Amino acid sequence: MDMLDILRAIRQLEQPAVLATIVEVEGHAYRKAGAAMLLKWSGETVGTVSPGCIESDLLERVPAICEANQYEMVEYNMQPDEDPIWGESVGCGGVIRILLEPVEGELRELLLTMLEHLNRGLEVQLSREIRDQELCYELCTKDTAVISTSNDWRYSMVLKPRQRVILFGAGLDAIPIYHLLTQSSFRVIVADWRPGLLASFSGAEIALGTPGRLEGELQLHENDAVIVCSHHLHYDREMIHMSLAQKARYIGVMGSSKRINMLFEGENPPANVKAPIGLSIGAEGPYEIAVSITAELIALRKEWLNKNQQSNKEARNDHIRNLFGGGAEQSDGQTEAAARAFPGLSARQYGASCSIG
Repeated sequence: MDMLDILRAIRQLEQPAVLATIVEVEGHAYRKAGAAMLLKWSGETVGTVSPGCIESDLLERVPAICEANQYEMVEYNMQPDEDPIWGESVGCGGVIRILLEPVEGELRELLLTMLEHLNRGLEVQLSREIRDQELCYELCTKDTAVISTSNDWRYSMVLKPRQRVILFGAGLDAIPIYHLLTQSSFRVIVADWRPGLLASFSGAEIALGTPGRLEGELQLHENDAVIVCSHHLHYDREMIHMSLAQKARYIGVMGSSKRINMLFEGENPPANVKAPIGLSIGAEGPYEIAVSITAELIALRKEWLNKNQQSNKEARNDHIRNLFGGGAEQSDGQTEAAARAFPGLSARQYGASCSIG
């Protein structure tokens, strides 16, 4: 469950609700700053901000916040030696501050706009700033983000699109892979040329066709991950070939060593191909294999995020490095490796809200 699920729930919202967002954490806490949950008037919730310790208290605040149409800032002290109410019963040992906002008017419009941007693959930033007890908002994309020089309280939350995974092959073993990946906040598109198999993925994003027909529809790009598991030798090779040509970030191939050797005609797979797919945990059967695949992609997603953050830091100094000349262009080892097998390739605060101007 992540913020995208909450935004989708807000789009379908037909009752008063409050958005709870952790804006600050001191010490240990179950969730970090940025974690959020939607609290509906009916008592239903979407998302979590704790292991269930404070949700009932948060829900009790919903009617008053909705009726007053004002935000509230609350603090929960989980340190047992400082708070006899929350500390000993919860035992997390930290302090968390949560911003509670009625999902109405401007905030709701901004949240729905965020959802539209994310669906288009754009990174967005929502900033909140308290000015004279009034909560103000600013929404911008990555390219238009600005740095505030205000001395007022300010909290910014950056949301990135979900990592897209193309799951090629809709057999029975793909079902647990799909469910675990979607539950782990990946955007999964199930692709297959067999309509009967795709019918098992109710509610999923699907793409019908062979790899040759899917190329235009999927429009693979360098940030995509591809899982090849149709168990059809010819179409699996086509899908691998297409994914390599489009320079997909990760291509995971399911199958035995013998089958993988046939797919790559005895050549070693390129660096961005993991064959066989998944972490080596001794997995047996479709569910354990799905766990190993999901765990591998979770670890890779974190690694890619860290690399992107490092690249962004280095980019700020590119103009300095360029003064001393550029390095030699590196050969594309990935393409060369594939060429043989694939020729061609604390205190509470209350207040109203406004826009940051």
